[in-house]
Amino acid sequence: MKTKIAIASAFIAASSFSTAEIVINDFLSFEGFVDMSYATADTEDFAGASSNANSFQIDQVEISWLFDFDPITAQIDLQYEDLPGFNTAVEQAFATYHMDGGSAITAGRYASMLGFEAFEPTGLYQYSTAYSFFRNNVIGTPGYAQGVKYTSESDTTFFGISLQDSGFGSNYVDSFGGPNGGWGLEAAAAYYMDNGVSFFVGGAYEDGDLGDAYVLNTYVTFETGAWIFAAELNYGDSDVGPSTDGFAGLLMANFAYSDAASITARVSFYDQDNAGTDESGFALTLAHGYAFTDNLFLVTEVSYGEEDQDGAAQDSDVLFGAVELLFTF
Repeated sequence: MKTKIAIASAFIAASSFSTAEIVINDFLSFEGFVDMSYATADTEDFAGASSNANSFQIDQVEISWLFDFDPITAQIDLQYEDLPGFNTAVEQAFATYHMDGGSAITAGRYASMLGFEAFEPTGLYQYSTAYSFFRNNVIGTPGYAQGVKYTSESDTTFFGISLQDSGFGSNYVDSFGGPNGGWGLEAAAAYYMDNGVSFFVGGAYEDGDLGDAYVLNTYVTFETGAWIFAAELNYGDSDVGPSTDGFAGLLMANFAYSDAASITARVSFYDQDNAGTDESGFALTLAHGYAFTDNLFLVTEVSYGEEDQDGAAQDSDVLFGAVELLFTF
């Protein structure tokens, strides 16, 4: 379902950017991308200390192996990502049994159904993600988990429920200090209207060894002509480590002014109570995308983010810029 919305509202709709499978035989094909960028950030932290960071690197390389043994399909995503303590890994590995009427059962390691923004750069409107500027924000949606998932999808509806080894993985609960253990549950539903409006609502819950946590996620998208609009709101609560609860959200507009180019504006924010301390932040993003070919896309971005923490002597702010080149195959 998340892929369906991303395809309807990402670069494929905004330009000629696309991916295509390379078919090896009737049962096996693959696709992937190379993501490279230059980024710079001027930051002033809560103590008033300023810093500047620059990077020029290959951010991520991913190859997805796609297997089709009708009615069973499978996918294995191998990726390299330039993160501290993380380089090469199996991002996803799952098998799906497809049933009549659009229903399916999936088992393995797979992405969360929650969240408007795609997990991969090929599905984003800009270089950054909405909440990446907030160092203190812990109100986010899950990433990847291992489990069993049931989904049912038609042209206008989607429903999914997943029983998994955790509710949030490293994106939420584990950020409080290590694996939380236990089990997780995720559920989601969406409705697509003929007038270009889509509604989504979902949630995730984790019953962990270190505590419990949950997040509720909802968003609305509207596509009309060359315009795409989105609004998202998250509410989260956790008693893992310091007790935390609060909101996070985004507003976004994308305008494709030609067959090959688009402009994106986004506002994101959060407001939370973290162990009795009020914390909040907002970020403003302006991005431009241009497709040289169906497989080569250039993204430029400038963003400004600010955070406020009660009792801090100095607010934190960051001015960020990036140039990203995406090659897909």
